[in-house]
Amino acid sequence: MELPKAIRERGEIICVLTSFVYEMASGRESLVISFGFLAVVLLVGAGMFTVFQIQPDTPGGGVSDVESYPVGPEKPIPLNSSNVVDYTTTYEERLFYNDLVASHNHRLYDDENVITNCTSLSNGSTDEFHVQLECRGGVTDSSQLTESEEFTYSVTYRITNNTTQQTEFQNYPFGTDRTFNSERS
Repeated sequence: MELPKAIRERGEIICVLTSFVYEMASGRESLVISFGFLAVVLLVGAGMFTVFQIQPDTPGGGVSDVESYPVGPEKPIPLNSSNVVDYTTTYEERLFYNDLVASHNHRLYDDENVITNCTSLSNGSTDEFHVQLECRGGVTDSSQLTESEEFTYSVTYRITNNTTQQTEFQNYPFGTDRTFNSERS
């Protein structure tokens, strides 16, 4: 029994539409698989990036060993009223830095910084110079500012071409046995 021509044409149209829908579905399937693969690759990449970024930079959980200044600054020759202040300020800031670092067992966390700042209050000049300094400093903790420590003290030095001698000391937070390695006997 042969189908009428109109039904045959409709059947062919339905067959064509069915195959078109099937091809569309298989194309979508491959598109979905492609997007799924891309999503997995991106997730694995993001995971790897995160793992390698979180590792601490220093062994010991973000704690660094800190070295002291082994020697004081070089004394300028000849001494004059302007360079003696720079020399004495640098000398005292290095000693203060060494004492601050030693008070923390030469170890600081990554978010801690040592700050030393001395300013000259007076300077008298004859054959020797007397330099009075007001100093501030401490160890700041950028992650916990309330845990930061700060000290203020004053010190006076007598400076000649041959000596650098501390003559007065007020409110210093550490011991008074202060020398560089090169000055120890």
